[in-house]
Amino acid sequence: MQLGPAANAVNTPDKLALVFGDRRHTWREWNGRMCRLANGLRTLGLQPGDKVAVLLNNCPELIEVTSAMTKVGLTAVPLNYRLTAEEAQYIVHNSDARAFIFGSEFTERVSVIQEDLPNIAPANFIVVGRPVPGFERYEDLLGAHNDDEPSVDAPVTSPTMIYTSGTTGRPKGVARRGGSDPVVVMGIIQGFELGRDEVHLVCCPLYHSAPLLGVALTVALGGTLVIMPKFDAEEFLRLVEREKVTSTMAVPTVMKRLVALPPQTRQRYDVGSFRRMIFGAAPCPMETKRAVADFFGNCLYEYYGSTDAGLNTILPPGDQFSKVGSCGRILPGNDVKIFDDDGRELGIGAVGDVYIHSSAVDNVRYYKDPEKTRLAFRGRHMTVGDMGYVDADGYLYLVDRKIDMIISGGVNIYPAEIEALIHEHPAVLDCAVLGVPNDEWGEEVKAVVQLKDGASADASEILAFLAPRLADYKRPRSIDFVDEIPRNPSGKILKRELRKRYWENAGRSI
Repeated sequence: MQLGPAANAVNTPDKLALVFGDRRHTWREWNGRMCRLANGLRTLGLQPGDKVAVLLNNCPELIEVTSAMTKVGLTAVPLNYRLTAEEAQYIVHNSDARAFIFGSEFTERVSVIQEDLPNIAPANFIVVGRPVPGFERYEDLLGAHNDDEPSVDAPVTSPTMIYTSGTTGRPKGVARRGGSDPVVVMGIIQGFELGRDEVHLVCCPLYHSAPLLGVALTVALGGTLVIMPKFDAEEFLRLVEREKVTSTMAVPTVMKRLVALPPQTRQRYDVGSFRRMIFGAAPCPMETKRAVADFFGNCLYEYYGSTDAGLNTILPPGDQFSKVGSCGRILPGNDVKIFDDDGRELGIGAVGDVYIHSSAVDNVRYYKDPEKTRLAFRGRHMTVGDMGYVDADGYLYLVDRKIDMIISGGVNIYPAEIEALIHEHPAVLDCAVLGVPNDEWGEEVKAVVQLKDGASADASEILAFLAPRLADYKRPRSIDFVDEIPRNPSGKILKRELRKRYWENAGRSI
């Protein structure tokens, strides 16, 4: 089964592939740009298996880059555009990237770290957007090459290696040894009931795996992608009406902002084409689900998945209000097991550690971290640290997270990285970072700090200390000061005890 831009260029060459502001491309045109880029990348000395760092806001070029790399066996390493220069430098260097494609708006950030990236030749820094002296221009690279499909079959590789924050304080690259299984892709397409007439609105940042999955599914179907440079609730509705959008991949924060628009604003737009609000990454309140369904219709498709283990469950519209609290039925090709702390498999309804096996799991590893890879597996099954149970009908329910990860607005944030930086402040003796309830984002980052005897510092001073070292979305929104951080006899922070203070009246635990 052949899927992708090349097949679409042959099968439906004149069909609209892309909408981005005033830009529109058919599949023939857009695949031609991808081919020119692929042929251009081959002239930069890149070999199959090499990595290319990508720092772009949402734009067609980001998808062109990942698609072109697939044609010639390269792997993209998408960077969160909110990272500081130091954070970005670590990922680019750790990934062994041999080229760097970035938006002109990030020139200053890239220039700061350029000398610290010796694996990337000067000619392999490529800028998208306005010309920048000293850097190769993206459009010039495309213009210098033809749009023939690359003549040599590239080895099957994963199109992206996405970095997830690590519990030891440094992000880890989620690497796969092969491409997507077409059978699994079609199973997900069927689970979301997507069709060849799909017009998919990309409203979330494309450095995340979920929006990239939405793109991949639409491309596989030969549908149309409508890309938002940045989410805006009313613009979302305007695009649904103008482009007859049928689906989107969202997070609960997006859904909350849509239904928070004044009724008179929402009523100005015809959203009759919209059929699928596909969402996950964080729990979604029932009142938000009901409000979305009241406005858009019977369109809710919830899922459970991760960058690490792929997509594992889907909860379709018919189950949203009958299987309350579930994140869906386990998909064919996925196997979920629940284990206790001693490694014993638990039965129906028993809460324990959630472990998953699928073809995605078979091929995954953490780049340059065999120990983290080993610890994530129990036999062939992998965990990302969630706790839950499976009911008698095969539906998965999540109840807690065993690891300390915070999910704010659908973004994974790991406290260890933040705690390590707070500890560097000269007035801090001890600290703990945790997620606390937030009505809009699900969770927000809070730091609990114990100062050294005789030392003084306030929240604003510590936040100012963190600002140049930590991306804004990772910075604590508030800091509480305590006499002592609670720890058990072995010295481990009692995070559950701290969390209880903030969550006991929230009506939920994640």
